[in-house]
Amino acid sequence: MSESMDSFKINERAWFLILSKVNALLEKGETQSSVARIIGCDRATVNRWIQDRRGGERTTFRDMIRYLDRLRIPLHEVFDVSEGELPPPSPDRTPTELDKSIASTLVVVAKAVGKGTADIARELELLDLPDIQAMLKGRATMRTSDFSKICKAIGVDPGVILKRAESLQSDD
Repeated sequence: MSESMDSFKINERAWFLILSKVNALLEKGETQSSVARIIGCDRATVNRWIQDRRGGERTTFRDMIRYLDRLRIPLHEVFDVSEGELPPPSPDRTPTELDKSIASTLVVVAKAVGKGTADIARELELLDLPDIQAMLKGRATMRTSDFSKICKAIGVDPGVILKRAESLQSDD
């Protein structure tokens, strides 16, 4: 991390990245309400951010990290370092064996209905193809909302996927 980065500069940089991503989503046609759902706040908050270009100075660090995570903004961009300079993700963010079983089950079902990763990505509005590929290869964890959206794009009930993934776990 750069020697000159203090907490104020980190907060300022994170806030700039969050606003940039929010503006990009709005330019793509997302509504303030849908952006608010993605990041876990209310529409009035998003409106204040956009209209007044403020809010970051009152946002807690914990909320800022949550917004970065939900907008899929990598921390190395916030700290302005190369990816290898940051510590690895904490163990709770590394995919579990169940995550990997869910991913492999989703891939099998998607292939069975004739859908590839690119097809799924086209149907999902806020997940990028590389993120979907990482999730379906079991290299990245899925949030509940990601899992639900992927199941919907494939056309399968999430409960079916979970049962199958759990049975794969008990077979091992």
